[in-house]
Amino acid sequence: MATTDGLSEQDPPEGLQEDLFSESYVSNKRVSPDNGAARRKLQLSNGYTLDSDQLSRVISTLWKYREEKRITRAVIMDETGLPNRAIEAYVSMGVAMGIVRRGAQTLTTFGRLVAQHDLFLERAGTLEWCHYCGAGSVGNLVWYDVFNRLLVEEEPMTHLEWNTWFRRELVGQYSDRTIKKVVQEEVNFVIDAYTEKKLATLGVLQESHTGHYSLARRRDVELALFCGMIYRYMLEHQSTVFEVNEFVQSPGNPAALFALHADALREIIETLHRRGWLRYETTHSLDQIRLIPDFSYEEFLTAYFEGRAPCVTR
Repeated sequence: MATTDGLSEQDPPEGLQEDLFSESYVSNKRVSPDNGAARRKLQLSNGYTLDSDQLSRVISTLWKYREEKRITRAVIMDETGLPNRAIEAYVSMGVAMGIVRRGAQTLTTFGRLVAQHDLFLERAGTLEWCHYCGAGSVGNLVWYDVFNRLLVEEEPMTHLEWNTWFRRELVGQYSDRTIKKVVQEEVNFVIDAYTEKKLATLGVLQESHTGHYSLARRRDVELALFCGMIYRYMLEHQSTVFEVNEFVQSPGNPAALFALHADALREIIETLHRRGWLRYETTHSLDQIRLIPDFSYEEFLTAYFEGRAPCVTR
């Protein structure tokens, strides 16, 4: 299944989950969301950093006009007082983190929940979902490649070495001028977001005393949201069943984004299984995750923000 920027820019197509759980669906089918001509976005931040106060102003405006099918940039400018270039940047960040729909510039399901319950992006679960969408969506070129390639495949590098790595990777795909300018901006955006801004509280990116960056393992995650990530990731791959070892090796999966190894993931899955939120099948040499048809990832999101247990949706 080819997509553009993954599912970060909008909710999944209506009926996707129902189709996957239908009797005619082959549940072990695998379709990577980056197959085909996936459109990847190099320039995401426009040179701005992840200022949660400014982003919150944009989210508040989109919530105010939530009944509109499309919200123009002019409206956002009038409401926030921000210049056009800044609005372009913060809307782009919102799209990347699953808060805003591209084009329409309206709030996604996640964006509406943030607007109602955590406008200033302070809750751990909000930031975890932002990280999952930003780092797990293949369309976010630099953000995705940092967490799914550079930090996974390479030895720890410094900020300047990250710049060099991306410039080498992108040679021939963009002009030299674009690579030199935009790579520096986007690498700075990612590092700043995880070391100076709100995403730093997640502790997923660590810097050594020599200035080298590496992934740090998360010891705890918000279980309802992590379960929602599993549902969304598997449905994004058009599958209701995943072998655990295959899951942790698949690019963009939530376990990898939080640096959870297979055994740590199994412990979480066992807990989710006991709560009845998904099935962990280990009999007859099986070691796989199976989704439950009566749940949706949106329900796990909503339950987290409303402070309740997830409920079946049928």
